Amino acid sequence: MYPVIHILNYAIPTFGILFLIGVGAGFLLALITAKKYAIPTMDAMFFGLFAIIGGVLGAKLLYIIVVLPSFFANPETALIKLMTGGAVFYGGLIGGILGGFLYTQVYHLDTIRYFDIAVPCLALAQAFGRIGCFFNGCCYGIPYEGFGAVHYPVGSYPPSGIGLFPAQLAESFFLFILTLVLVLVLSKSNTPGFTTGIYLSGYGLFRFIIEFFRSDPRGNILFLSTSQVISLFIFLLGLLFIFRIPQRLYKKHLKSIG
Repeated sequence: MYPVIHILNYAIPTFGILFLIGVGAGFLLALITAKKYAIPTMDAMFFGLFAIIGGVLGAKLLYIIVVLPSFFANPETALIKLMTGGAVFYGGLIGGILGGFLYTQVYHLDTIRYFDIAVPCLALAQAFGRIGCFFNGCCYGIPYEGFGAVHYPVGSYPPSGIGLFPAQLAESFFLFILTLVLVLVLSKSNTPGFTTGIYLSGYGLFRFIIEFFRSDPRGNILFLSTSQVISLFIFLLGLLFIFRIPQRLYKKHLKSIG
């Protein structure tokens, strides 16, 4: 567990470093995927910037909501956790969607096409982010002593003295594969929104499953975790995109204002 990296006299959060690497890799991939729809580089970059700002705000906000009781019980520790990596991905996803949507609406751009080029970049950035979670010690797995079991040191945030399932690395591996799949789908598909649908349904399904292998406190709604409930909606939303329902509604909207 390496929550911080010491460079000279500075302690830099490992999650932050990997987050920046992921964002950088995502931006580089965006320059490639944007060519699919002949989207100008500057538009792709600013769309990404709006999405990142919305994503960071959304991830932090949902994290605060999920762990609200601990903020009242131990605000100093909770604040440190928030500053060094505390975030909830689905909050970031929702915030990122809203940020990117805002940019396309302000400049009258085709929202669905921008989402198509964004989702491979998002999956790639997520993959690096989950590696950051692994080093930070958050999002840890259930007790497990099989292949790849992780043993965190005494005094770390995850339980020590027992093996844990490497949930963060399993998700990272899946996301790297998903990135390749999305790039391939984007290059072959001529249906706007189809790539977005593959991402939403694919990640939503995987996230629902991997949540059974996590043991960190993350909030519950009845017998499911908060993320599992959101995953069901994300999965269904992905199916709607695959069957082009949002595209049809969007075209009707364009005609009504045209």
